[in-house]
Amino acid sequence: MGVIRFPTERRLQAAARAGNEAAAAAQTAPAAEPLAAGQAFAFMSMEIRRLPTTTSRIDGEIAARILNRCVLAALEILSKEKIPVDLAGTVLRPVIEATFPGHDGAARAARAGLAIRQSVTRVQREVELEFHVFGAITVGTVTQAENGVTLTSGAPEQVAARIREHAEPGQFLLSEPAREACRDAVEVGAPMAVTIPGSNPVSAYAVTDAQ
Repeated sequence: MGVIRFPTERRLQAAARAGNEAAAAAQTAPAAEPLAAGQAFAFMSMEIRRLPTTTSRIDGEIAARILNRCVLAALEILSKEKIPVDLAGTVLRPVIEATFPGHDGAARAARAGLAIRQSVTRVQREVELEFHVFGAITVGTVTQAENGVTLTSGAPEQVAARIREHAEPGQFLLSEPAREACRDAVEVGAPMAVTIPGSNPVSAYAVTDAQ
């Protein structure tokens, strides 16, 4: 079952209603099943954020409704993949995370990212186009130690969160391993350097189109 985690904070009632509707949608996602040892997977992390224009006349209640439409549009795309989805972040800046199991996970995640970008734009009128998705896709592999402890190599969740901070509005960035895993599935832009605390900078690539 999908899980929503909103930190305690003051919020508009309209925004809270929007969050509740999105949470209900996330809870319809399949229950997470443990990944088998040796199984590869892709991890998607994305945030939907409002970037108001200088001439914006959208009030809080309308903004909450638009944000709700954007979140539901993203969840609808992910529901077609029949994968577990986690809705976190805050009511005003929701974060959606999903795991795509299998060696084709990165390609499926990248295609889903393109579809989400289009869908989030489509549910907004031109005068309302202030909500954008910022996303990242990484990959990992499940391994099992001799003592039975299940480990994940690649730190996909942590790397995705860092890479996502460098995304432009409407961008899904691929880590280098994710890009290699879906080289024949999507087109990407030029590499950009992303700083990861405690390690050397890594390369990230913006997904531009499907092949």
